[in-house]
Amino acid sequence: MNLKDAVVVEVEERQPGSSNVAKRMRRAGRLPAVLYGGGRDTRPITVDPRQIVTILRSGHGQNTLLSLKVGDGRQQPALIHAYDVDPLSHKLVHADFLRIALDVEIEVAVPIEIVGEALGVRLDHGILDQVVREIQVKCLPADIPDTLPVDVTELGLGATLHISDLRVPDGVEVLADPDQTIVNVAAPTVQLEEVEEVDEALIVEADEPEVIGKGGAEGESDEEG
Repeated sequence: MNLKDAVVVEVEERQPGSSNVAKRMRRAGRLPAVLYGGGRDTRPITVDPRQIVTILRSGHGQNTLLSLKVGDGRQQPALIHAYDVDPLSHKLVHADFLRIALDVEIEVAVPIEIVGEALGVRLDHGILDQVVREIQVKCLPADIPDTLPVDVTELGLGATLHISDLRVPDGVEVLADPDQTIVNVAAPTVQLEEVEEVDEALIVEADEPEVIGKGGAEGESDEEG
């Protein structure tokens, strides 16, 4: 893959400003952002937030290879390194873009994709517990996988899959501990109703023990008339 295969994102340079300036940019339909890394100065920019949302929702997601294009035609390979979302409106409010070189390996987080239904879940009503949802890998930008699939179909009760069980594409180095658990199948929990039925069967009726010094209701006296 080369830069012509990357997703082109039109960017505009901007002057750093206050939060009020950033709000005006958002109202005008632009997302404040910065471009940094690569041993060069940080550059304030703006982008179309709708395009960034589309990229984040795509198959590659945050690991989509981008070509940031400024007005004069210059292009810069980049990745979305981070982004901020307003907790109330759920709209993008800021994004950070990281400069990259196509011939230099980078470290990124790749999601784990669960494939199939575990045997222990299907037949024994076990519970599939996914311990790890993404792992760090190192590779060239063009080799970043969308996901790292893990097939759980043959997992019975008590079975576990580890990082070392992943099938990793050529050119991709996993940086996580190979002994780390990805997923396991736990035994089903006992239903509360079943526990109550068992407990009731074991109850032995007995006289209520005498409570020494037991008084009357609040405000009543223990002394007789």
